[in-house]
Amino acid sequence: MKKSQLNSLRLSRRSVLKTFVASGISKAIISSSPLVAGVLFARHADAQATGPNKAVSIYVPGGGIHEFWAPTGAGESMQLPAMSMGYAGVKTDCNFLLNMSHESAGHGRMPRLLSNRWGGSDSYDVFMGKQLGPDMPFTFVNLGVHSNGQGYLTRNGNTQIPFEDNPFNAFKLLFGNNSGGSSKTPILDAHADAANAIKSKLGSHEIERLDSHLDAISDTQRRLDDLVGGSSCSAAPNTEEFGLTYDTFSQQARLQADIAVAALKCNITRSVSIAFGNHQGQFRIPELNYTGNYHQSIHGGSGGLPNYPHYTEMRNHLASLSAYVVEKLRNEGILDSTVVIETTDMGHADKHAGTDVPMMIAGGGSAIKTGVTTAAGSSYNQLDLLHTAAKSCGVTLDYGKEIPNVLA
Repeated sequence: MKKSQLNSLRLSRRSVLKTFVASGISKAIISSSPLVAGVLFARHADAQATGPNKAVSIYVPGGGIHEFWAPTGAGESMQLPAMSMGYAGVKTDCNFLLNMSHESAGHGRMPRLLSNRWGGSDSYDVFMGKQLGPDMPFTFVNLGVHSNGQGYLTRNGNTQIPFEDNPFNAFKLLFGNNSGGSSKTPILDAHADAANAIKSKLGSHEIERLDSHLDAISDTQRRLDDLVGGSSCSAAPNTEEFGLTYDTFSQQARLQADIAVAALKCNITRSVSIAFGNHQGQFRIPELNYTGNYHQSIHGGSGGLPNYPHYTEMRNHLASLSAYVVEKLRNEGILDSTVVIETTDMGHADKHAGTDVPMMIAGGGSAIKTGVTTAAGSSYNQLDLLHTAAKSCGVTLDYGKEIPNVLA
C-alpha cells in the first residue's frame, strides 16, 4: 500500500460521517451497530487498498526447541518436527523464520514483544490499527485466552490495555448493539433494524457483503450457544453461565479466533492481537496426554531432558491454535489481505534462551513469500519481524529492519 493510499485511509471519522449523513444515512444508524458502521467505512478503505490491509498478531508463550520446531524443505513437501506439526494444514501459507534472536528474552517480557520500549508508545497492534483502519468502529481488538494477570501485550501510548479473555464479552462488544436493550436479545436481532435501514442506500455487492456478514455472525452465535450448552445464549453471558476454565481452553481459543476473523471480515477493525495463555505458562490443556500446567511441562520432572515430551506436546498444540487462525482467515477469503505474525518470548524455554527463537509470518497474498523457511539469522529479532510485517502492508515502523527474503 502506497503512502498516498495510507493518507487516504486516514480520513477523519467526522469527514466520513458527513459523507454518510449527506447520502441520507443517519448518525444514529451508524452508531447503533458496529457491523453496519464497518460496512459503511469499508467503502472508503476498500477503494484505496491494493495490498494487505489487515494485521493479526498472535502470541504463543514459551518459545520452542529449535531441533523440535524448525521446519525443513518447502511447499507441500515441507517437513514439520514434533513441536510444529500443528501447522501442517497451513504450512504453505506460512514463512517460518529460523535462527532468530530475541531482543529481550525470558519470562515477563510480554510488553516488549510488540513494542521497542517498555512504555510510552503504541504497541504494534495499536499502531497498525491506527495506520490501516483509523475510521473502523474499533481501531484495534486484543483478545486472550487465560492471558490476564501475567503482563500485557497491548499499549495505547502510556495506557496498558488488558486482554479481553471472555469471548462472550468480546462478541457482545464487537457485534452487539451499542444503544442498549435487553441483555437477552439475540445478537443477530440487534443489527436487524440498522441493516434494513441502510440496504436501500447500498449497491447490490454491498448488500451481498452485509448478508454474508450477518450469516457469519449467526454461525458464531450458534457456536456460542453450543459452547454454553443451550439454544438461547444471551448477548452477554457471565462466568456463572459459562465458566472460562482450563477445561475449555482450546474451545475458548478457537472461539476467540472466530470472533477475530469475523471482526476483520466485517470491517469492524483492521488489527487484532490474540494471546494463547500467558508468559508464566500458568494454564493447562486437559485434553492432552499431559494434563499439568505449561510452565511445569517446560521445566520439571520426567517431562524434561532429554526429549521434553510434555513441553513438545503442549507447544505443538499451541501451534495448532495459531494454524486455526490462519486457516479461518483462508476459509473466509481474507488471508491474502491479512498479514499474520506469530511471536514468542524466548527460544529454548528450559534455558530461557535468547537464540533460535521460533517466529512465523503468514498470509499477505503476493506480498509475502510463503510455503518456505527463512534462515534469518541471529542479527534479526522480533522487532525486525514487526518492521517486516508492517512494510508488507505499506506501513513504516520507526524501529526494526526488514528481514531479507521474506517480502516478495
